[in-house]
Amino acid sequence: MLDEATALVEGYSSYYSFSRKKSGYSGVATYCKNSCMPFQAEEGLAGTLSSHEAKIDFYDSVHGSFTDEGLKALDSEGRCVMTLHRFKEEETVASLIVINVYCPHAGDNDERLAYKLEFYRALSLRCDDLLSQGYHVIVLGDINVSHRLIDHCEPDDVTSFSKSPSRIWLDGFLVEGGGKFIDSFRYLYPTKEKAFTCWNTKLNARVNNYGTRIDYIMLSSKLSQSLRECIIMSEVYGSDHCPVKASIALNFISSTRLPALCTKNFKEFSGKQLKMSEFICKRSLAVGSADELQSKPDVSEPKKTRLSQKTTKQQSSLLNFFASTSVTSHENVSSLQFVSSTTESTNSFDCNKSLSTATSSSVGLWKNLLKGPAPPPVCSGHKEACVLRTVKKKGPNMNRQFWACPRAAGHSSDLNAQCNFFLWSSAKRIEPTNNAQAEDKFRNGAALD
Repeated sequence: MLDEATALVEGYSSYYSFSRKKSGYSGVATYCKNSCMPFQAEEGLAGTLSSHEAKIDFYDSVHGSFTDEGLKALDSEGRCVMTLHRFKEEETVASLIVINVYCPHAGDNDERLAYKLEFYRALSLRCDDLLSQGYHVIVLGDINVSHRLIDHCEPDDVTSFSKSPSRIWLDGFLVEGGGKFIDSFRYLYPTKEKAFTCWNTKLNARVNNYGTRIDYIMLSSKLSQSLRECIIMSEVYGSDHCPVKASIALNFISSTRLPALCTKNFKEFSGKQLKMSEFICKRSLAVGSADELQSKPDVSEPKKTRLSQKTTKQQSSLLNFFASTSVTSHENVSSLQFVSSTTESTNSFDCNKSLSTATSSSVGLWKNLLKGPAPPPVCSGHKEACVLRTVKKKGPNMNRQFWACPRAAGHSSDLNAQCNFFLWSSAKRIEPTNNAQAEDKFRNGAALD
């Protein structure tokens, strides 16, 4: 749930989009300084979530390429926020659209891959429509694809790397592939290596900078002249991603009116929403005169008296049920003493020694029954105690546990990084996968969610 401290930050206006399909599944937010407050703001790519007054408009290509159901699906997961800004450009006023996106992740799911590619296509079409109307455009956020080999720590298959459908789309979106946008970071640093923005936290991969670059700030080509810097802020922690920051020299004009999508207009933050306390009214009690209260008989007094009286009989303690019963008959006492004496004289054994032997025997028996978990195996690469992990990927082995090297993930050539040790925690096999195949899946993160 969005809290007030997050939504209302001093000196900024914020704009959110949330998933309509599943709470907390996905969403994006854009924060704008008051000095460049947007003139309009809209959530979604297809315009299905905003009223006509709040829409930035220009959907011709998008609406002509998707069905009504497809348009709603594009906007249903809260993956886009668009803001319209204005800035001075020589003697005129220019318009800038900032498109903040969280592109879908597909993995091995064919259905999600189809949705991801449709999202990419809608993004391209919307950008084309805006550029054709004379707008400058910035597309930024998690694009969920590493573009070149230099943007990936260690691809599975180098030969087919560029043939990925997502990379083919990104190629065509950028200038070098015939598109209309520049990748800000690579525009300034075309050969910089190990510049990653995302790491697998389950494998502690950030320790060895074993990640990918999937977060971008992409500018329409005319804005390249205003680009001053683009840096990856890998020192900033908070999630499996790190921020990317670009500096663009533009003379912004701030709007004097908040767009409807701004969080300051949300009912829960604007003071318009009714609170639960407003439904609960205080009851006024009619109090009579002191004489009336004194003359009125108190019918409840006998009950109070009875309740306040304490009984002298105390409840028995649980230990009382295990206390030995006292013997009052002298004849019985003598008999007990005689038997005890006879037993001691005939058997002559040490009670304390017998009790100690029985206790040690019981302890040994319980230790044999309750041995506890076996010690973890040691990895083959470093001879260190392994850690237990769980398969999260859907399939026959889902929720199975396996042993792996405890070190952080890293490049296969790094001897100090995680080795390829892999061992199922149980001997029972669910699918005929050899350890070498399982090692590859684990190393590449396929075995983990």
